[in-house]
Amino acid sequence: MNKRILGIGATLVDELYFCEEAIVAASSNPAQKTSSVGGVISNIMQHLALFDLDVSLITALGNDGEADFVKKHFNTIGVASEELLQIDDATGKYVSVLNSDGNLFVSVCEDHCSKNISIPFLQTKSDFIKSFDLIVIDTNLDIESIQWLIHFAYQNHLKLIIEPVSVIKAAKLAALDLKGVYMITPNQEELIAISKKAATTEEAILVQNLFDRGVQSVWIRKGAHGSVWHKPTQSIQLGVPIIKIIDSTGAGDAALAGWVLGWANGEADIHCLELGHSLALEVLKIKGTIKTDINSKTIYNIKKTYYND
Repeated sequence: MNKRILGIGATLVDELYFCEEAIVAASSNPAQKTSSVGGVISNIMQHLALFDLDVSLITALGNDGEADFVKKHFNTIGVASEELLQIDDATGKYVSVLNSDGNLFVSVCEDHCSKNISIPFLQTKSDFIKSFDLIVIDTNLDIESIQWLIHFAYQNHLKLIIEPVSVIKAAKLAALDLKGVYMITPNQEELIAISKKAATTEEAILVQNLFDRGVQSVWIRKGAHGSVWHKPTQSIQLGVPIIKIIDSTGAGDAALAGWVLGWANGEADIHCLELGHSLALEVLKIKGTIKTDINSKTIYNIKKTYYND
């Protein structure tokens, strides 16, 4: 295995509010709260660390007690974060409200730190970034930094995966040069935002648009309908079983972490997808974004319960 994986993006403190009954808009709703270390890229790296992969993180934190909490957690779980940037501001926060069925009702995010992961800062980390086999970034970064990382990865023959995060943030990719990007992982709405096409445009046209712009593979997440992984020469569709959802937060992040585990182990494409789905399904069954009792052995055993090859 011995693949080195670098994440670059936002780290947030997650506050999740689980409503006890169906949400009534414009009214007070009884709920239970959980707090944890989150942010898309940090969620991915935490699961990869639990799989005992060699993972590092370039991120930005504030200068407060929550930053101390985050750094201590990373050290405990095995996410190397010596290259993080700490600024005189508040650590970013993500707050979500979930309906009684576990599905997201609304979320908000305040993050003044990630904008400081600028091109001048990234340039000081060039040699460090070059030392990794795979780079995963999120679109919490500013447009200029995303473009710089895309060009840097292409010029240095590095594999780069982009996690779009949300429809609004995915739109940052609409005008960028995506030449050489190894994979983008949108849902259907994010795919439309990235492609700058009408919502009624056929999926095949949207995917081809990304291929024409230089993307090597596109993994489209479709919720209860599974996902489809596209390359210019092939497509793989994979369904998911019906489960009871406790919390939908972080399922997409978990899917990418499972896929990366398969990639690091040299698995076939279909098995990478199965590992991704399996970890996402497990995260959907718990409150929070990280399945803390997982490891590389148990996720393979779990995969057999969902996909018996």
